Amino acid sequence: MFGLFPKKKLRVSLPEGERVIAIGDIHGQKSRYNELMTLVTRYRKKYPRDKESLVFLGDYVDRGPKSATIIEKLIKQKKAAEKNHIEAIFLQGNHETLLLEAIEDRGTRHEMWWRNGGQQTVMSYLKYVEAKLPANPSQRQYLEIFQETFPKKHLRFLESLKDMHRIENLVFVHAGLNMKKKLKEQSVEDMHWIRSPFLDWKGPQKKYMVVHGHSITPRMRPLITDHRISIDTGSYKQRGRITAAIFEDNKVRFISSGTLKEYNKNLFS
Repeated sequence: MFGLFPKKKLRVSLPEGERVIAIGDIHGQKSRYNELMTLVTRYRKKYPRDKESLVFLGDYVDRGPKSATIIEKLIKQKKAAEKNHIEAIFLQGNHETLLLEAIEDRGTRHEMWWRNGGQQTVMSYLKYVEAKLPANPSQRQYLEIFQETFPKKHLRFLESLKDMHRIENLVFVHAGLNMKKKLKEQSVEDMHWIRSPFLDWKGPQKKYMVVHGHSITPRMRPLITDHRISIDTGSYKQRGRITAAIFEDNKVRFISSGTLKEYNKNLFS
């Protein structure tokens, strides 16, 4: 059950008795998220550790049909972690950036967001809040009603998201880093959006390794290179999955869910 992917040895290590679990891109896929978290919980109970942290890497919304439900589940996950004295960190992805711009009606990327999965998020929220719609609403009307009815609790959660988190020599971020810069010099734009300059970095080895999502891996399987560990395994794709990376000592183990239960094919599949 826990050996979907082989355990891998890393060049960085956590202190004895400590565990960190990173959750990759979700994109509104409720059934896959539910199944993955069931597997993660089962693993944690079977192999207890003295100290645990959960790090969610962003891109919780868009493209999939259940973005509103996922945000609600993450809010509950945060409360449960606090109750059980477990560190839970929620990072911001580029899709949360676009979502916040749309909610607050700022920026110039609303149309790009709509075409890249925002439409599915809008429809998810209008159904979630049981919004009353006019006959044959336009895109503009959909957005206006979405903005007016967006749950305040969900907005507070989105506004609380972090850009980066470091635990020992593991650095967690949504998209990646500018590897030529120090960690404290990283731009929000890079942390949310960067691709090739980070993915293809061939420079000198850093003391840390970066754990990230954002860019779907080849064959939609976890990828480890000298400087990064990538766990965006195509959550919204029909043959994709949501992946958790479990870090213990100097090793990482991966657990994934690609269940097709309640999966809805769309133009992103």
